[in-house]
This record gives sequence, C-alpha cells and structure tokens, in this order.
Amino acid sequence: MKKLILVTLTMIFFAGWSHAQQDKKGFEKKIDALRVAFITQELDLSSDEAKVFWPIYDSYTADRKTLRKNKRDSQKQTAKSITADQAEEMIEGSFENDTKEIELKKKYYDQLKSVIPVEKVAKLGPAERAFRKKILKAAKGRKNTPRHSPNKK
Repeated sequence: MKKLILVTLTMIFFAGWSHAQQDKKGFEKKIDALRVAFITQELDLSSDEAKVFWPIYDSYTADRKTLRKNKRDSQKQTAKSITADQAEEMIEGSFENDTKEIELKKKYYDQLKSVIPVEKVAKLGPAERAFRKKILKAAKGRKNTPRHSPNKK
C-alpha cells in the first residue's frame, strides 16, 4: 500500500512539474513574440529589414545571455566564504566578462549596421530598455490583481 501511495504521489509530482515546464515555455514564447513586435515597431523595421535583422539580433541575445549566465555562475560564492585571492580572481573575472560583453556589442553592431541603417541600430538599446520597463510594469500590475476572478465558478 505504501508503494502504491508513493508511486501515485511521484506521478502527480512529475505531471505537475511537466505542466509547469510547458507553461514556462509558453510564457517565454509569448514574451519573445511581444519583444519582436515591440522592437520591430520601435525601430520601424520594414519586412525586408526584419528578415535580416532578427537572426542577427537573436544570435546576439543568445551570446549575451551565455556571458551573463557565466558571470552569475562565477559570482555565486558569497563574500563570507571566499578568501582574498578568490575575491580578487572573481573581480578580475568580472572585468574580463564585461570586456567580452563590450566586444560582443561591437561585433554585433558591425553586423547590424550592415543590414539596417545606423539610426535604427542606435534606437535598439533604448527600445530594449523600454520593452523591459513595459514588461516589468505589466508584471507589477498583474501581481496586484488576482489571477482568477472570485465571481467565476
């Protein structure tokens, strides 16, 4: 009987976990679609420009995400648990990572300006910040409202 209960609970857990993963992927796809629409509109990209812009931009964001993940992973140690030498190494690594991020921006800037006007490339940073701000504002507003209407049955 204990085995049956344990197996049932395990199946329920994995079913819930699987559903949560699908919800997360669906949510990420929605956010990406909103990001594409917002940035396309903010930069006023034509359909031809968008066709060449988005593969480059997606590659850039993937590379930037990898760099930032590496930076977070290297800084996971707390200040209490590291020696002075480790702290120095962590700080130097942070500087090196920042340098890599600047090099990445320069590399993709060169690629982007070859496919869209430089004026539109200049609008990209502000458009990214405006999108993040919009998403955070929407999330903050959603946080204060109930997910399910109390009147629904």
